[in-house]
Amino acid sequence: MGRLRTNIVFGTASIAALLLSVAVLFGYLSTAPSANTLRLGFFPNVTHAQALFGLAADIYRQSLRQTLGVDFALQSRAFNAGPTAIQALLSNQVDLVFVGPSPTLSGLAAAGPGELRVIAGAASGGASFVIQPSINLATDADFAYRKFATPQRGNTQDIALKHYLLTRGHQTRDRGGDVDVINAPNADILTLFQLGQIDGAWVPEPWATRLIVEAGARLFLDERSLWPNGQFVTTHLVTTKRYLDGHQDILKTFLGAFVNVTLRLQQAIASDLITVNGQITNATGIHLSQDTVNRAFMNLNVTYDPVGSSLATYLAWAKDLGFIPHATDATSLYDLTLLNEILGGKGLPPVAGI
Repeated sequence: MGRLRTNIVFGTASIAALLLSVAVLFGYLSTAPSANTLRLGFFPNVTHAQALFGLAADIYRQSLRQTLGVDFALQSRAFNAGPTAIQALLSNQVDLVFVGPSPTLSGLAAAGPGELRVIAGAASGGASFVIQPSINLATDADFAYRKFATPQRGNTQDIALKHYLLTRGHQTRDRGGDVDVINAPNADILTLFQLGQIDGAWVPEPWATRLIVEAGARLFLDERSLWPNGQFVTTHLVTTKRYLDGHQDILKTFLGAFVNVTLRLQQAIASDLITVNGQITNATGIHLSQDTVNRAFMNLNVTYDPVGSSLATYLAWAKDLGFIPHATDATSLYDLTLLNEILGGKGLPPVAGI
C-alpha cells in the first residue's frame, strides 16, 4: 500500500509538471510585452510590503523612467498564492514576482534548472499557525481528526503545515492519514474559521492577525520559533533566466529602487504602513483596520537577503512530502549578481543563496 501511495503522489506530480511545461511552452509563444514594460506579480499580503509600498508610491515606475530615459510602464497583478504566480511567470504572463519558496521549488522541479532565478529576498517571518480558542493541541494525539486550512496546495504555508504535522506524528488524509488539510483563498479561510468549519489555519500576514482580531483565533505557533535565529524566507523576488539575461538594465534599476524601499521599511514610520494598507485596499477592495496592518508588520522582517539556507530546508520538506522529485537540485536557482552590485555600491555586505 505504501508503494502504491507513493506512486500516486509522484504520478500526480508528474502530471502537474507536464501541464506546467505545456503552459510554459505556450507562454513563450505568446505575444511579448513592450520592451518598455515590466509586468510585476505580488500578493496583497503584508509579507509583500515592498511591492505594496513601491506600487502605491509609484517608486518603481518612476525609477525605471528616470534611469532608462523612456516612457516606462509598470503593470502589476495581484495573486492569492504562490503556485498560481509561478505558473504565470513561467507562462510569460508576468516578468517578475514576489513569491514564496515552496512554489518556487515546485516551479523549478516542473520546468527544470534553466528556467527560474531568485534575484533577491523580500521578507523573513510573517507566517503563523492559529487555532480555534476552544480546542486543545497539547499532545500529538490532539491533532487527530482535525481540519486545518492553508491558502493553496503546495504553497509555502501548506508545506510548512504538512511538515509540522509529520513532526507531530500525523499524515494528511490525502496520504492516508488522519488530519484534513484543505486549501482555500485567504479571505475564504477567514470565513470558514468564523463559521467554525475549520480548527485552525497556517497563513501569512496580515491573515494570521486578521484571524486573531476578527475571528477570535488563538496563536498556536509563530513559525519563527521553528527556525534558527527566527529567520526563514517567506518571500523572495523571482524572474526567469530568459528575462534576466535579456533585461539586465530593467532588473538592476528595479532592484536599486527595491533596496531603497526595503531600507526605508526597515525603519517604517506610521505613514509608511498607512500606504501599505492603502495598496492592500486597492488590490482587494477590502480596507483593513490600520491596527491590524501595524500588528501584522511587527511579525516579520523586510529584507533583501534571500535567507538561502532556509530554502534548502523547504526543499527537503517538499521532497519528503512528495511535492517534488528527490532529484530536484536548487543550486542553480540563485543569481544575486545584480543585487550584490547594488549593495556594494551602498557599502552594504553581499548576500548569498544556498
